[in-house]
Order: sequence, then structure tokens, then C-alpha cells
Amino acid sequence: MANAQFTGWLIRLGSSRLSRIGLVVMLIFNLAYNSSAQTLLPKSSYKYKVMRQVFDRLTYAFANGRPQPGLEVIAQNRNKQAIIAMYRPGNQPVIQFDEEVYDLCVKLQKDSLNAIAVLLSHELAHHYEKHDWYFTFGISQPNTDTSKESIKQFESAADFYGCFYGELSGYATGRVFPQVLDMLYKQFDLSENLNGYPTKEERKAIYAEKQKEAIQMVAVFKAGFFLYLVQEFESSAQCFNYLVNKFPSREIYNNLAAAKLQQALVLSTGRDILKFAYPVELDAQSRLVTRNRAVALPFNEQQYLQLLADARKYSEQAREVDPKYVPAYINLACIYSLQGNQPAAVGIINELSPELITGDAHTVRAIAYFKDNQFSKSQKDFELAQQKGAHMAQYNLELANKMNESLTGSMASWIMSWFDELNKEESSDNPVPVFQEQIGGKKSNVALPTSAPQIKISRNPNLSVQWNELNDHWQLGIQNSTRNYLVRLTHENYLQPSAGKVKRGMHYTTLAKNYGKPSYTFSGASGKYWVYTNNKIAFNMDKNGRVNSWFIYSRTL
Repeated sequence: MANAQFTGWLIRLGSSRLSRIGLVVMLIFNLAYNSSAQTLLPKSSYKYKVMRQVFDRLTYAFANGRPQPGLEVIAQNRNKQAIIAMYRPGNQPVIQFDEEVYDLCVKLQKDSLNAIAVLLSHELAHHYEKHDWYFTFGISQPNTDTSKESIKQFESAADFYGCFYGELSGYATGRVFPQVLDMLYKQFDLSENLNGYPTKEERKAIYAEKQKEAIQMVAVFKAGFFLYLVQEFESSAQCFNYLVNKFPSREIYNNLAAAKLQQALVLSTGRDILKFAYPVELDAQSRLVTRNRAVALPFNEQQYLQLLADARKYSEQAREVDPKYVPAYINLACIYSLQGNQPAAVGIINELSPELITGDAHTVRAIAYFKDNQFSKSQKDFELAQQKGAHMAQYNLELANKMNESLTGSMASWIMSWFDELNKEESSDNPVPVFQEQIGGKKSNVALPTSAPQIKISRNPNLSVQWNELNDHWQLGIQNSTRNYLVRLTHENYLQPSAGKVKRGMHYTTLAKNYGKPSYTFSGASGKYWVYTNNKIAFNMDKNGRVNSWFIYSRTL
């Protein structure tokens, strides 16, 4: 058997088939069922675990403060009627998924996870968009009180948000949907003209319209995140600002806040006498060791404070959407500290329950304690940050210890020598090789088709995004006021290795062995990013340290 994680869960199918079913409650179908006859697959079963993996990735992207619904996989049984996929609201909301549909999705091989995501993302959209109307539908007869137009409105919304968040989670939901729909109609012998509901072809047309809108927004999101990782923070903020009115989600608010905060940090180069590395920074060395930069512009305090104020506003909105969203707390604490309000920075982190305090949360609280002259508390937090593997933890701890000593030389000299020693160790231990990277058999500098759609994000300053979604990867073309970028990003079902022989699912230790130390890293909410500027490639690792995806890029002035 092929490794399911990488090949789309190639599983041997059972041969059972359900009898003809006469009613679909729109996309994605809710069929009649008898609750007393249901048997659930145990959570320890292989199929449930696969479903759970997809489900958890989707709910992470959707999360807006509503509790995650339950997930049930209904076991096959000839004596029951089928539930293909159904959202059941109430005091304990749950999404149900039929085992036979799981087996059907497996037939799509490398697209099997994408097919599962199509169904789950649609039902999750009903939950997170509060479509509790769904519970009022009759089981054996359509609810005559609900008009066809109302059904179309709710289902269109679920199509739009399901496609958007499915794509953000890494699944090709837009591309696979028509195939999934045809497959379900055929498998369950469904009439293409169901009383009270749009026809199958109308269903496809509705989805195609919403898919076009959603894919455009996904392209802008991917462009914004790419620009963030290559430190084009102003352009990144433009992308997320464009999206925030359409998708006021915790992640978009938080990304917009982070881009604004990064702009403020860049502006403050050489200004902060303590020189701590804040946990939100991508490349603290470039700010702290000023010789690595061109001559800094004169410090504009008004602009600096405005960027921090904007970042604070968006971080607070991210926290309002989801009061348990830890990255928003870390960003807010950094902002308060940079604004000089150290007690507020400490207080924000103290609002988190102990199990939610990450290494980066310890870091920013430690910095705030230090700046507030609470050195014993600061030391404890710096040590906890190091134990938890926080970003730049070793540097911050050594800096704090140095600041507590009688300093004989300049602080700038000590910082410069610290990074010099670090860079010397890294270059001698494992020099970074240079590869000729390709994705989909093409280098990053291959232009997009002339027919590829394009959107103008801003005219002043200029920013436009062009995109092309292929079967297993994306192409982006990004033009801002100073540079043009061509980008290729792998999809969930991309199976080929990078030029450095790294494949999806490999551990970060293999990545480090094959590529060496990254130029800089970024700890995102869903994992880490390692950026290699020499190779113009960046890898995303999940929380278990395994490669999930990567992108390659080229740029011209």
C-alpha cells in the first residue's frame, strides 16, 4: 500500500452499494436517516483518523470563535439510509459523513483528500456562517416554507466560504468540486431534477460563479503571505487590507496586524538601545546588525506610532473574532512593549491560560519584564522561552544576561560579534548549496499564460496580482512599485521532490541536511517557515516538524 499521507489515501474499497435514494437536500447532500440505526466508526479507525486530519485543518482556517463542531463517520450498513454529508446544528453541533462516501472519495486517488475537503468545507461553512436554518429541513420531504431562492442564497454562501477556506487549508476544493458532484449523483443514482432544488447543472453553475470569486481571494491571500515572507511588508499589508472587509477572519486580521508591526520594526532599525529580538520578527539580524542594511532613513516617529496603532487595532479585532487565538495575544504584547507600555504587554500574556503560553509568549513577556526592571521575572521567562524552542531565544537570554553585567564595550559591538560567531558556525557546519529549483517541471521565472486572470490591489502605491491554478501547484505574478515577482507554490497533492530532494512529509532534519541552515525562519500559527534567499525557496513545516509545502520565486527590478 502506498503511503496514504502523500498519495491521497489509497485504500482498498469495499463493495457494498446503497439502494436508490430519492432526495438530496442541496449541496452537499443530506439524505434521510434513522438515528437509532446509526453505527459510528470508532475514533481509533484509520478512516476516522484520515477524516479528522482534514477536518482539523479546515476548522483551523475557518475558526471565528464558534466552538468546533463534532465529527461523526457513519458506518456502512445495508439496512440504513445514507447521510452523504450533513451539518446538524443545535446545542452540540455535529457534521456527519458517510463511510461509503469516504470510500468513494478514495477512488480519486491523489485527489481523495481534496474530495473529502470539498464535502467537509461546505458543511463547515454552514456551521461557521451560522446557517442554523439547515436543521428545519424535512427528512423525507422538502420544507415547503423555504423557497428555492433562499436555498440558493445559503448554499451559494456555503460554496463561497467553503471553497475559500478549503483552498487556504491547502486543498484544491475549487478544481475537484464538479468531479465530486458527478461522482455522488452516479453512485447514489440521484435524479438530476429534484423537487424544490436547483438541478445538478444549476448546482455546478452556482459553484463555478462562487469558485471564481473565492479563487481570486485565495490568490490575493497567497500573494500577501508570500510578500510577507520575502519582507515586502507594505505590499503584504495592502493584500490583507484588501481582504479584511470581505473575510474578517482572525487570521487575516492578524496577518494585517503582523505586516504593520513588521513595518514599524523595520522603521525602528538602530533605535532600540536594548536590541532584543521580538518573536514576531522574520529577520531580526538585519535590524539589529545595522551594517547589513543600507543607510537607514531618518526616524519618523509619527509614522512609527501610526503603524503600531494600526497593528494594535487589527490584533484586537483578531482577538475579538477568536478570544483563544494565541498569535493575536503575542502581537498585541509586542505592540504594547514597543509603545512603552510594559505592564500592558505583561497583562496581555497573563490573560492566556498556562497551557496556551508558548515559547514566543514567554519571550515577549520576558522583554517587557526586563524593560520594566523586573529582572528576576524576566530571567525566568527567557529561560522558559529557550526550553520551549522560541524564536531567537538563545540570543535574547544571552543579551539579557549581558545587560545585567557591567558592560565594558559597546552593546552594538557585542551584538555584532554574537551574530558573527553564529554565522561562522553555521557556514562551517553545513554550507548552503545552490540548486536549480523547479515546481511542475518549470522554473519560477516562467511567465504566466497571457490568459491568466489579474486583479489590481492598489494604484498608489502600485500592486497587482496575477494567478494560475494548476492541478498540483499555483503560479503567481506580483508587481509592486519597485519589483516584479514570479512565484510557484506547491499544492496539497504535489508529489515531486524539490531539487534538493525534499518531499512533502519529510522531517525538518532532512531539510537541514540537504539545504543547510535557512537565511531566516518564521514561526506561524500553523507551523514554521524556513526561507533560503540564495535558492529563492521557502519551506513550510507543520507543528510536527514535517514539510507540508514550499514555494520558489524569482524577481526583477
